[in-house]
Amino acid sequence: MKLVSVVILVLCIVPTFLSGQTTEATPVAAGPQTSAQAAPPSPALQAAPKAAESVSAANQPADSMPRRYVELWNTGKFEQMESLFSPPVLMVSRGNRVLLTFEMLRRVITAWRKSMPDLHFKVEETIIKGDKVAMLLSFTGSYKERLFAGTAAPTPEIPRTVRATEMLMFHLKDGKINQIWEEYDELRMRVEMGGSWHTNQELDAATARASKPATEAPAAALPAKP
Repeated sequence: MKLVSVVILVLCIVPTFLSGQTTEATPVAAGPQTSAQAAPPSPALQAAPKAAESVSAANQPADSMPRRYVELWNTGKFEQMESLFSPPVLMVSRGNRVLLTFEMLRRVITAWRKSMPDLHFKVEETIIKGDKVAMLLSFTGSYKERLFAGTAAPTPEIPRTVRATEMLMFHLKDGKINQIWEEYDELRMRVEMGGSWHTNQELDAATARASKPATEAPAAALPAKP
């Protein structure tokens, strides 16, 4: 009987002892998890999105960013503008080399679209060679506000539509725009915006007429330009 009682007592104590060990081990295992969650992310993880973005841009077709640049002019939406470029960005326009800033580009596009609210560029031809992309474009716009000095102010009585062409060349870095060369037909734009040109003789004569008293008879009109 004593032996049976001892066996029963051991069987009752062992499960209780094992249960206590399991209960005590549970919070110990949770400790490192809580510590790991509170730890700040490593610099490598923080840099991962930028690296992924760069890899993504490099894996796209070479003319992806140049075409998005053209759409920037067509829409005037600047939310994603900075994602197109790999700064510092240089622009060569009509022989002038400038550092292109986002604020400068925003200001120029806004001025053009204010003058021609329906401004639209169309990519006519594209040539890709390595990290360079060349584009031939045509563009149109209804002239609503003076853009260049020396042109006529638009009026509802004389509707004007501007039609011209442009050539762009882009240099890419990691798939993004790093340099732009542009040449556009500003002379044609000025003509279609009502611009006019005069010889020095005509300008001198106009100045002389303006300086004479109003009582004098007007000078004979100059012959028309050939």
